[in-house]
Amino acid sequence: MKQKSIYIDGLGLVEGHFSGVGQYILGILKGIDELLEDRKYLGLEVPKISVIIPHDTKAKFLKFGFKHVGFKTVPLSFRVMSALWRRRMLPPLDLWCGPGVYIFPRFVSMPLAFSKSAIVIFDLSFELHRQYSDEGNAVFLTKQVRKSIEKTNRVLTISQNARNEIIDFYQIDPAMVVVATPATDPRLFYRRSKKEIEEVKSKYGIEGDYILALSNLEPRKNLDSLVEAFCSLPKDIIKDTSLLLVGVSGWKTDTLFQKIISKVNEGYNIIRPSSYVKDEDKPAIISGTKMLVYPSHYEGFGMPPLEALACGVPVITANNSSLPEVVGSAGKMVPSDNLEKLTLAMEDYLRNIDNKTDKARLEGPERAREFSWVKSAEEFLKVAKELS
Repeated sequence: MKQKSIYIDGLGLVEGHFSGVGQYILGILKGIDELLEDRKYLGLEVPKISVIIPHDTKAKFLKFGFKHVGFKTVPLSFRVMSALWRRRMLPPLDLWCGPGVYIFPRFVSMPLAFSKSAIVIFDLSFELHRQYSDEGNAVFLTKQVRKSIEKTNRVLTISQNARNEIIDFYQIDPAMVVVATPATDPRLFYRRSKKEIEEVKSKYGIEGDYILALSNLEPRKNLDSLVEAFCSLPKDIIKDTSLLLVGVSGWKTDTLFQKIISKVNEGYNIIRPSSYVKDEDKPAIISGTKMLVYPSHYEGFGMPPLEALACGVPVITANNSSLPEVVGSAGKMVPSDNLEKLTLAMEDYLRNIDNKTDKARLEGPERAREFSWVKSAEEFLKVAKELS
């Protein structure tokens, strides 16, 4: 029996701010594109893959340059389609796009008249750690994710920890939930040259040595503890080192910014880039740091630690949720709620930075290669084939 066409919701791929969800969709699609290239080279039959996008985002989609992943436009603008999706007012997509298997990679499905589907749930922070979530978004997801699970045929997620939480929380058949992890692209995330690092640092007004925090600025990322730990370090090891915060401002950041301003006024060197860091400059920013510190309270996966490992950079992260799956033995893990252990770990790394860097250069890229967009793309295609 011929496999049905596969349709993938592309709203997260073509939105204005390219979020972590958008990065994941792009990585999976690149992996699918690579798989289809290999299969066509071998003369094998390949499924038809179409990304569903609003009609006014075609140019943006084409810039990604996929060879074997096509698109299907709907006669709605991005603004209108997003609003209708949010309000649960979209008409059944398969009445427009045709029968097939539909994959919705943004927690919540879209209406279908007669087709099977899968959804991607990245984490359950909106249920299990609501105090760290944007309340409006949490209310929406709490209501709609459960409804989507009831209607869908498979759930994809990004770590074993997230899979266990989804199965336990929603009491669903374990066979229904499949893991397809994110990954880094080794053609992009590798240790950059000193020359490139200095050029990128100059571009963003970054001077001297720094410890890197790379994440959205929101309570779940535990940046207030990182700021406190940095300012608690002995003066002799941070006198020429700043704490660099890279990431867009999220929600509930007033307390964090007040703390930063207070610490800066006390003479501590806490800085942010002069402008938004572009994706193509991120590997150089990571490569230029002494270490990445990522003490998040909860993650569905945790990309920044993996990106840092890929660049051969020492990593300190938390020992909760999915983070042990990501860093393994290649990084240092501490409890996110233990400020003293975080501070001691940072001091140990700074006092032994040459040894820590040598270890990271050897073990980090090796660890990062254990995760593959192609392997995860295979899981997507396998799910689609099972539903055909």
